[in-house]
Amino acid sequence: MKTLIYTTAVNTNDRAINDTDIFDTVKQSWEHYCKRHEIDFYVIDEPQLENTSPHWFRYWIFDLKPGYDRYMYIDTDIMTRWDAPNIFEYCDENDICAVHDNSGLSWIWEGINGYQSMFPDVKLEWDTYFNSGVLVFSSKHEQIIRDFKQFYIDNQTVIEDYRNRLRKGFDQTIFNYFLKWYGQPITLISEKWNLFHMIRREILYNGYFIDMGYFWHYNGLDRKTQVDSIQQIWNQIK
Repeated sequence: MKTLIYTTAVNTNDRAINDTDIFDTVKQSWEHYCKRHEIDFYVIDEPQLENTSPHWFRYWIFDLKPGYDRYMYIDTDIMTRWDAPNIFEYCDENDICAVHDNSGLSWIWEGINGYQSMFPDVKLEWDTYFNSGVLVFSSKHEQIIRDFKQFYIDNQTVIEDYRNRLRKGFDQTIFNYFLKWYGQPITLISEKWNLFHMIRREILYNGYFIDMGYFWHYNGLDRKTQVDSIQQIWNQIK
């Protein structure tokens, strides 16, 4: 069975944030992980559509790397623990797997309500809302991923208008809504596979996250703290 883990590291000219400082470090952890579990690793490092945030390029994966049985997308600011097990052994190939996002509930609630008018007939519940920083799926989900990519292309102007008004992320809430509208269930897996907002949960500076999770998500931090924290833990464990 052919498996692929991939991420995006695209630094376009007009981006305020350069991912290189983070990705140069976390990439090494993923190369180690993929070698241990005989998984291919791929980086989307070129823009796929003009005037588009790199957050959306994850949905171009079947154009860029077809022919795999299983796929996992990871955000650029996620590092894996050195002994983390193979996540594909914990997710059925018939399922799309993600982690329930239960941090920053006001942000989530405002985003759900803000995008409701884009999907007026869909009821999205906050207690099943998932974080799109780790997404596990398979070739069986190719059509839905392609359809979501096309949904963005066809509605780019409207989607960007929503984003500029709401300031509630990029693809995440829309993808939650889209899967609900599509009738595609999400299988929620352990938070060990996407341990996000570690500073808000008070597990970053004390190092608790190292034993608590397999995939450490350094979101919710200012860029300097993010870079320093990632490099510090890498120097400690490499």
